[in-house]
Amino acid sequence: MSVTQSITEVTSISKKAESIFSELDSLFPQLLDKSEKTSFHHLLSTIESLQASIASSKDSAALATFGEKYNPVFEKLNEKIEDLNSLDKMIAEIKEDSEQMELIALNAMVISVKSGEKGLAFSKITENLQRLSKDMFTYSDKLSAEEKQLLEDINNLKVIFSGILDAQKSIAAKDSECTNEMNSLVSKVTPAMEELRNEAGTIYPTIEQTRDSVHQNSTSILSSLQELSNTLRDAERYESTPDAQTRYIEKAKNLASTISNSMGRACQTFAGNWSEVIEILDKADGSRMDFEGRFLNRHAFGNDNIERSLESIINKFRIIINEFNKYYTVQKDLETTCQGITSKAKAIYSVFENLRPVMSRLHHVRILQQIEVSKNEAITSVQDSVTDMDNLINAANKSLDGMESVLESFIHDTSTMLSNFVLSIHKDNDEMTRLKADKETCYSDLTNGQSNLVTAIQNFTVFPNGFQNKCVQAQQNLQDFMRLNAEIGSISDSF
Repeated sequence: MSVTQSITEVTSISKKAESIFSELDSLFPQLLDKSEKTSFHHLLSTIESLQASIASSKDSAALATFGEKYNPVFEKLNEKIEDLNSLDKMIAEIKEDSEQMELIALNAMVISVKSGEKGLAFSKITENLQRLSKDMFTYSDKLSAEEKQLLEDINNLKVIFSGILDAQKSIAAKDSECTNEMNSLVSKVTPAMEELRNEAGTIYPTIEQTRDSVHQNSTSILSSLQELSNTLRDAERYESTPDAQTRYIEKAKNLASTISNSMGRACQTFAGNWSEVIEILDKADGSRMDFEGRFLNRHAFGNDNIERSLESIINKFRIIINEFNKYYTVQKDLETTCQGITSKAKAIYSVFENLRPVMSRLHHVRILQQIEVSKNEAITSVQDSVTDMDNLINAANKSLDGMESVLESFIHDTSTMLSNFVLSIHKDNDEMTRLKADKETCYSDLTNGQSNLVTAIQNFTVFPNGFQNKCVQAQQNLQDFMRLNAEIGSISDSF
């Protein structure tokens, strides 16, 4: 090869080397730029955000103990039901007394009728007594009906409150399940993602080593190529002086050999570094596929799929919010029923108050009977009936006194107790309202996270877009550089 041809070859190699180094100088910063977020980062960010949202959500566990503070209310109600049982006995006694009085009155009337005109006054008095006995029976019957309705309302209250407790317990249980499921998901996904990130991250130090090596060699190689080109031009200039030309050619040969050795060492370094880069890329891609198969493939077996797990958590939050709505519906019934119990107790007392005048008139009729019997010898045979009537009226009056005591105590105690109960429920409702708003916010975060998750899963990548293509471009440039080494070696051999 002539000196002129060698100059042309060296110039071409120098330009190629400069182009290669220039392109690598442009590629390396792009490969080492970690500012661009990938779908991997979006997935990690989404999971961390969802965990934070659930972790910051108000704890519903306290709801499970709400029932404990209301147990005394129902224990007291049960005591009051016992009072109603005693009331029921008193009503039965009054009804029985009224039936007896009516029967006695009927017998007395028969006797008075047989006495003719002399028994007429007593007959009319007894007729009033019979009517009053019927009134007692009627009001007693009403008392029984009202009492029955009151007991039904109390039982309804227990059923309603049981529904409230069930809703609260369901909210607390589902909330706990959501937290546990999210923690379980995070405990599985986070280490796997951290491992994948660390594995992929090992590629950057290797690329940095390659970049540094290129920077260290590019200046000296380009400078040496320039010196070789100048030496060959000197040899061409001294073509007419063979000795001088020989010296420059020898110098050029030594330079070419040095450049070839330098480029050879650089190529070995580049090849070693880049084979490690490719190995990391392959390994990271395999790990990414394993991660996708375990966590991102909806059709894979197992319970680790992120999307399915999140759907399960979201469905539980839907149940939680529905339970809140159920709670509010049942709570309204509870307040109405509490008011109904108080109203029914007062209604019983109103019926009871109608018995007092009847009893007073019965006393009056009994006195009239005694007066009539004492002055009318024709009806002295009904004296025993009058005495029995007196005993029955006294017994009924005693029952009324007992009923009055029971009713007044029942109305006072239940009104106070249920008023306090309703106030306490209202306070709990305030807490439930705050808790529901918090759960709705968390539910919204979860549904938004679900949308972000779908975006992150689509075309899931660990490295930024185009990263692998840039690695391929860098590899091609390094391979081109290796070919230049062969070319510079052939120039050295041609001298």
